[in-house]
Amino acid sequence: SGHVSDVLQVAFDGVTRAIRVYHPPGYDQNPLRRFPVLYMQDGKNLFFPEEAFAGNEWRVDETMDRLDRMNAIRKCVVVGIAPGDRMREYTKPGYDDYGRFVVEKLKPLVDQHVRTRPEPNATVVMGSSLGGVAALHLGWKWPHVFGRVAAMSSTFGVFDDLFERIANEPKKDLLVYLDSGWPKDNFEATNAMRDLLVHKGFRLGVDLLQFSFPEGLHDEDSWAARIHLPFQFFFGRAWLAQRGDV
Repeated sequence: SGHVSDVLQVAFDGVTRAIRVYHPPGYDQNPLRRFPVLYMQDGKNLFFPEEAFAGNEWRVDETMDRLDRMNAIRKCVVVGIAPGDRMREYTKPGYDDYGRFVVEKLKPLVDQHVRTRPEPNATVVMGSSLGGVAALHLGWKWPHVFGRVAAMSSTFGVFDDLFERIANEPKKDLLVYLDSGWPKDNFEATNAMRDLLVHKGFRLGVDLLQFSFPEGLHDEDSWAARIHLPFQFFFGRAWLAQRGDV
C-alpha cells in the first residue's frame, strides 16, 4: 500500500503551512517512474482521524490504495495542504496569496523532491466547500499549472468572484469535476456553476463532470464516500485512454 509522509512545514511570505505527501504503492520500487500529482486543500482532514475535523477523515490513502488494487486508476502522488487561516486563504482576495504559495513555492518544492509529472494535464487541484472555491480559483487563474480541478460542495458566489470571472474571461484548458449533495449542500450554486461552464463551452462527460448526491451532507463522511469519482475521472485508466492521456 501507499504511505503518507510526516508533516512537513513550508514557509512562504511569513505564513508556515503543514504539508503531508502520500506516495502511491510501488513508489519506492520503481525509481524511474514519475507520477501525476493531486494537490488537496484542508490537508488535516485527508489521512488521519486524529488530525481531522471531529475525527472524520476523507480516507484518501485508503481509497487510492483500493482503486490501485482494482487496477482502476493510474498511481498518483497526493499533496495535502493544511491552511494557515482557512477563511482568508480560500476566499477573495486572500486566495491570490494562497495560490501564489502553491504555484511559486510548494509545487516547485514537490517537483524537486518527489518524482512528479509536472505538466498541467498531470496536475490536479481539489477541495470541498471553501476549499473547492480555492481549487477552482487556482485552476482558473493558473491553468498552465493546474489542468484539472475538483470542487465538491462548493460555496460558489459567496466569498469569491468566480461567476463573474468565468462569465467574462475566455474558456480555460481545464478538466473540471463538480458535485454537491441535495437538498442543501450548495446544490443550487453547483448547478449554476455547471450551467455557466457549459455556456462557456465545457462539455459534460468530456471536460466537465457534475453529479448531485441525494441526501448528501456537507461533511467529511459524504466527501470520503465519493472521492473515488474525481479520482477515476482524472486518473482512471479508461478515462485516460479515452482522452489520449499517456
